Amino acid sequence: MIKKMKVSEFSLWAFKLDLELSRQFTLFNRCVCAHFERHLGSVETNGIYRVVIKLSDLDEREGKIEVSNSVLKYYRTFNFSFFQSLDTLKKKELLLTELINSLIQLCDSEGWPKKPFLDAYDSVVKEKFVNIYTIKRKQNRSRTLEARIIADHNETTFDCFLNVNDKDGNLLVNEKLFSEEPDEYIFNSRIGDIKWLDSSTIVYISNAKQELARFSV
Repeated sequence: MIKKMKVSEFSLWAFKLDLELSRQFTLFNRCVCAHFERHLGSVETNGIYRVVIKLSDLDEREGKIEVSNSVLKYYRTFNFSFFQSLDTLKKKELLLTELINSLIQLCDSEGWPKKPFLDAYDSVVKEKFVNIYTIKRKQNRSRTLEARIIADHNETTFDCFLNVNDKDGNLLVNEKLFSEEPDEYIFNSRIGDIKWLDSSTIVYISNAKQELARFSV
């Protein structure tokens, strides 16, 4: 019996580059892949939850598919010299194109529906690759103020902010909580929670429930 599973994670991996160059490529492209993941609807697959596009200048396994432990690996040729010659936006456009072209081919071979992937692609393009989103939001008891933890995940950093708006949408507080390199394993561990102490005081707390910052409105 084939286990039902939904694909939700995507990686573009420069697996033949030196370790540090490969890591820098991954850190750059994570904002594109994460942006795409955030907009992807529910897609059931035949036991696959993650797709890794393995990129290299030249490899005899071009077009080959490998599956193990619910991870699908797909080999693709990629021109890294051309990629490095582009400006930042063009690099992101090329990476997203590589991702969607790979996924469309996998849809044909694996029998996955194309529309959710195409819709996610369109959303990233529509937002012009600006990957800013709300992680958490909480209103005070009187519902006159709303605090939000905001993420700005770009190609060089992951910046986390605390915003507080009144009921008319006016921004009253905009404070940076932390800045980290765009590596989920690092920045996810630093994302805490928010708690209203009273109608006008908000605190940012760590996962260990330690107060890290306090703001009054």
